[in-house]
Amino acid sequence: MPRTAKGHIEQLPSGSFRISVYGGIDPLTRQEIRLRSTVKDELQAQIELGRLLKEASEGRTPETGATVARLMDEYAPIAEWDVSTRQTNEGFIRRTIKPALGHMKVRKVRGPILDQLYTRLKRCGDLSCTGRPFIEHRNVPDLTINPHDSRPAWQQVSETLAEAIRSGLLAPGDELPSITELSALQAIGTGVIRHAMTALAADGLIIARQGRATTVAGKPSGDPGPRRRRLGPGHDCHRAGCRPHVCHPMKPSTIRGIHGILSGAFAAAQRWEWTDRNPAESAKPPTATRQPIPATSPEEVAKVIAEAHRRSAALGLYLWLVVVTGARRGELCGLQVRDIYLDQDLIHVAFNYVVRGGQRVRKDTKTHQDRWLVIDPDTCALIAAGLIEIRAALAAVGAELADDAYLFSNDPTHA
Repeated sequence: MPRTAKGHIEQLPSGSFRISVYGGIDPLTRQEIRLRSTVKDELQAQIELGRLLKEASEGRTPETGATVARLMDEYAPIAEWDVSTRQTNEGFIRRTIKPALGHMKVRKVRGPILDQLYTRLKRCGDLSCTGRPFIEHRNVPDLTINPHDSRPAWQQVSETLAEAIRSGLLAPGDELPSITELSALQAIGTGVIRHAMTALAADGLIIARQGRATTVAGKPSGDPGPRRRRLGPGHDCHRAGCRPHVCHPMKPSTIRGIHGILSGAFAAAQRWEWTDRNPAESAKPPTATRQPIPATSPEEVAKVIAEAHRRSAALGLYLWLVVVTGARRGELCGLQVRDIYLDQDLIHVAFNYVVRGGQRVRKDTKTHQDRWLVIDPDTCALIAAGLIEIRAALAAVGAELADDAYLFSNDPTHA
């Protein structure tokens, strides 16, 4: 049965007339949708009432109470991003977009608001920064070891940090100082700290990854910055490693990536009739300029490859292929035996190997294109020698090198 729209005209104290039309229930927020307009005289009010009644009756009610945070929750799962791009973009949504715009209604976001955000990010990527000095606090508790405690030192440290995590003093996503820094701040041996961190990681309370800061496990709340953290009792800035904030401007290319996410999300909102415009179309992200990178001299490259080969033949071969092919690191890691055609002096680069969140994925290349690379006789000889060595090691244990085995792998069978 067709819905009958209802509306009324109200004269304001200023003499103007406000028209309000009931447009049904918002399917997202479960709140009433009201189409409103204000005009100066009664005749215009009657005309405007008829127009809004027609829009409401036809179901054309683009205005919705959905927020940008809700839009991101709906858009991200259906966005056509590959594994690595998805992880990067979801990080931007969690750390920047939601804290900055998540509270706003989709229909109220305009181009100038996005321009202001981009200008702010160009000054500093930390949303809690207002341009005034402040201290970046860490909620690292006092890890003093009690010599009269029967528990070993590493266990005391581990349980103190675990209690800080369970109590919420250390929140999900919080970064912990490095083992070396924590040892210096708290005057505790690095071996004790390392043992404690290993135990916390085994219990799933922290996430420790090579080359990255150790973080508290769990989904971050989206708190825009360290300045707003609740400090624990007896907080000691010196022992916790708190430090004055230093602004780190966000790169133009990064801001353009955030703009791309917003543009796609608002385009989806427009298709879904959550809004009648895409504010990203009228916003202007900064221009990304590439700075030239000085080339490394052939002599220095040769030294690096020679040293790498001295330590590991596989590492030496890998760096050699980096130099002679120009392939990306993930593309070389994704090379399988069947991608190498030594009798034709060719390598087929068609895949990229990435590890994201512990998930190992062999996907298409970054440019979504495969290519054939011609290799010289010396490179063919190096690859052939590497394959002979791998096959000999496998033959010693009665195994063979499969066609889908990887050229570079830590697995004994190169799987």
